[in-house]
Amino acid sequence: MNEPGARRRREQSGNMLLGATALFALLSAVTFSVYRRDLRAARAAALSGSAMLHTACGDVEYATKGSGPPVLSIHGTGGGWDQGQFIARGLVERGFQVIAPSRYGYLRTAMPEHATPQAEADLFACMLDALKIERVAVIAASAGATPALQFALRHPGRVSSLVLLVPAIGGISTPDSAPLVSPFIMNVVLGSDFPYWGAMRAWPRASLTVVAVPRSLVPTLSAVGRKTLDDAVRMILPVTLRRDGILYDAGNQTKEQPYPLERIRAPTLLVSAEDDLYKTLPNARAAAAKIPGARVIAFKRGGHLLLDQDPELWPAVAAFLQQARSRIP
Repeated sequence: MNEPGARRRREQSGNMLLGATALFALLSAVTFSVYRRDLRAARAAALSGSAMLHTACGDVEYATKGSGPPVLSIHGTGGGWDQGQFIARGLVERGFQVIAPSRYGYLRTAMPEHATPQAEADLFACMLDALKIERVAVIAASAGATPALQFALRHPGRVSSLVLLVPAIGGISTPDSAPLVSPFIMNVVLGSDFPYWGAMRAWPRASLTVVAVPRSLVPTLSAVGRKTLDDAVRMILPVTLRRDGILYDAGNQTKEQPYPLERIRAPTLLVSAEDDLYKTLPNARAAAAKIPGARVIAFKRGGHLLLDQDPELWPAVAAFLQQARSRIP
């Protein structure tokens, strides 16, 4: 009976639907535009500033920074040469040259058919041969500790000292045979840059989980600590250029049995924090118990990135490396 009123309501509903659709389309367009801009910037940063080096063990991407005694910086999961420079950031200003390769499957370093931490260790040796460097100090972070340990075991004469920051379990303790995340989920998440970018932008809690930093730590950070956190989170993009390496590292952490760490002869320093969500402090202590003369620096806070510990961390690491160099005959 009230047909004009019903028609008006239908028209209003239709207009509201059109408006909502238009708004959704606008927001989607803006989101996609920001995503493309951020991804372009991330790709440009990841693919510039490095070089390819031909070695007897294959081609490897690397970058150098600073001058002085050489330090081989071995990045962890989600890394590349850029993360390698990032994890050794306090050494350049203290008179060291940081040499940072991209490991297997990261950025422009290819994933070989038979990739193992042992083969990676040999690649590091071939890399030093190509650069005409006989011996280096080694600093490695997180999953990078696994090939770093193999390097110290397989090529002891090339390693003057060894620093392991927040070391992952591979090669140190008996791993859990079950992966933390199913391969299917990892393939889906790593198949595009958008899921990580979206989480980084809209769900900071997920980003903190990825870099293993407690939420409770964030409000207490200094401006420098907050920038370090933001840089580390952003540096994982583009995920698709690091996908093969991430999957490779995940396999190593669930397959590599403990190495004969008692055979390591290089002076060794291990560093971790009690609030690291990846629980690397027990790994550091377990390794120190086996490696002759090794010592541990344990921070109360800082998470997996050792945030806000730079003023204490880098003078200690630099002094350790210098002391080890002074003992070389």
